[in-house]
Amino acid sequence: MLQKFWQKCILIFTTLLLLSVPSLVSAKEKISFMYLYGETTEKYIELFEQTNGAVNVVSPNYFELDTNGSLVINVDPVLTQYMQKKQIKVVPYLSNHWDRNRAQLALNNPQKLAADLAQAVLNYNLDGVNVDLENLTFDDRQKLTYFVSLLKEKLSPHGKTVSIAVGAVDKPIYSGWKSAYELSNLSQVVDYMIVMAYDQHWQGSAPGPVAALPWVKSNLEYMLTQIPKEKLVLGIPFYGRYWTNGQGGAGIWYNNVIKAVAENNGTIEFHPEYRVPVARYTDSNGNYKEIWFENAQSLQEKINLVNIYGLKGVSAWRLGQEDPSIWKDYANWLYGTYFQDITNHWAKEDIIYLSERNIVAGRSAQIFAPDAGVTRAEAVAMLSRIFNWEISSTNPFTDVPDSHWAIQPILMAYNHSIVRGISADKFGPEQNLTRAQLAVILQRAFALEYSGEINYDFYDVPEHHWAAKEIYALKGLGLIAGRTLTDYAPEAKVTRAELAAMVARIIRE
Repeated sequence: MLQKFWQKCILIFTTLLLLSVPSLVSAKEKISFMYLYGETTEKYIELFEQTNGAVNVVSPNYFELDTNGSLVINVDPVLTQYMQKKQIKVVPYLSNHWDRNRAQLALNNPQKLAADLAQAVLNYNLDGVNVDLENLTFDDRQKLTYFVSLLKEKLSPHGKTVSIAVGAVDKPIYSGWKSAYELSNLSQVVDYMIVMAYDQHWQGSAPGPVAALPWVKSNLEYMLTQIPKEKLVLGIPFYGRYWTNGQGGAGIWYNNVIKAVAENNGTIEFHPEYRVPVARYTDSNGNYKEIWFENAQSLQEKINLVNIYGLKGVSAWRLGQEDPSIWKDYANWLYGTYFQDITNHWAKEDIIYLSERNIVAGRSAQIFAPDAGVTRAEAVAMLSRIFNWEISSTNPFTDVPDSHWAIQPILMAYNHSIVRGISADKFGPEQNLTRAQLAVILQRAFALEYSGEINYDFYDVPEHHWAAKEIYALKGLGLIAGRTLTDYAPEAKVTRAELAAMVARIIRE
């Protein structure tokens, strides 16, 4: 039934698909870095396979320091081979597991540590290394920078990356473990820096969020004064922390939070200011539990910062602790093709489908406004992104001046008899499109014909209605439905979600 339509635009639309679908392997590729820790090879692979292609760098704990500060190598060749066969970069991290003495001993002989580490990366054909030395001091900062520079010097000629994880701060500091990082100097040495924007509250602190959104933004804005945005990777937490009677703060995974809340008839609130969920309940022993954690909504809002600030990418600690529902949308969040206001919307998949193909745009980078009305100008602008219409040389509409943002799509559609004006000299570009008008426009644009039997079963669209032919043709093709079983609501305004859904259905047929 749609053969005529495809003959008309299959070449144009195929070209559009090839040009506009975002590719995860491109010059504009963003880093999606994932730490791996504490699991078996089989479990790592199982967890990775759930990520839906959203991760392009994994960082297993292959490198550690012993009590003498010497390098300990624990490379897993099976895991490395599995990841690299899938074209996933393997960039293991060097950890001192918060042991200050081991890291300081190692930095006392930076040439040896850099040589040993670089040789291991080359011997095992790894893609680089991430330096994650924590709990050092302000006095160690120059030694750390020097070691990283030696490592970069040895690995860069071989095309291997060197990155470093640093603590997030919102101002210059001169004491505490986060003071050990010479941010500006390090940024000139490494390929990228992972800013660990978490542990706002920690084990031993008062209860509170691991990474409240305002806190993350405040830290990020200062870090960007020290680190170029094209080298900054935002580190986010997959874990939460729980307190018992106001004490504790140990880590907890998402699935365990949900289980504990269900077993204890607890409550979960999404904090309106901190933009993270918090769970509360009293257990069977009378102990009051408070859990601050992360879910899909809170992680989406953090990942959106990558696009807002133009960052290199995102990193997460660690795989297996997360809300598993994130993986269906994680890549969309990272690549800015996902809108905050369609998370649970019935037309979400259709909107994403068209957005990925540059056929629809949001009202802003994060807002689609799915339930807002569609203007006549917006409707023809969407269709003009699909069809290679020629523009008319004359403009009969006095309400569409040369400065109007949609003058070209409007005149294109008019020139091809897809739309008419609301009068001889008025187009009504800002008028809301009605459902009857939409049916007519879609039928004309896509040359849709229905040859089956027509049942005039909408009470408000009798056979003599001016748009009856088009409405029932699209209904017969299964492309539109009524607002109810018996009412089409032809004069009701079309929402942006309805328009996206109808166009997506036509294209998919």
